[in-house]
Amino acid sequence: MSAVLFLESLPLAAQEDNTGVGIATLSAGAGFGVGVHGSYGASLADAATKHVLAFVDFSYSPLTSYAFTYGTNNAGKGLYTSSLFDINGGIKIRFPNRTHWVPYIGVGAGLLRFDSTSNTSGFGTTASISQSNNEIAGNASVGGLYYITGHIGIQIEAKGYVAHPRHFGRATAGLFFQFP
Repeated sequence: MSAVLFLESLPLAAQEDNTGVGIATLSAGAGFGVGVHGSYGASLADAATKHVLAFVDFSYSPLTSYAFTYGTNNAGKGLYTSSLFDINGGIKIRFPNRTHWVPYIGVGAGLLRFDSTSNTSGFGTTASISQSNNEIAGNASVGGLYYITGHIGIQIEAKGYVAHPRHFGRATAGLFFQFP
């Protein structure tokens, strides 16, 4: 209860009136729809107005990693790994109010890069097979910024991606810093 009272007593700074204000965020969460996997990211946003922010977002998700055996008596060994890199940009529309929370919605587009590698060894040989696939994807997001102080806070976001033939999403939480 004392933590809630402390947070309520901090200056209310969620009403940013200045243009040209930047917001840098580091986040972590989970991706879903391509299995459930961790997701780590960073984003930069620039306030064009009190309500409109342009953003660029980067994220990384390790998708799968497993060891396997093959061949006679399973004498061959292998390791398979796959991951997803995402870079996208777009706009977010903020809805400032008289609380610490500033909800927003966003739309954007970007590039998804799916990478996979299979390394094998056994029977006197080693091999490495790598494959990459780039896809253009659109996205839509909903989230909120919670201002702890005038420049620092917590961001939560859910973002859905549409890339032919994939549809998936990610949910993240992170810390943001607003500057200057």
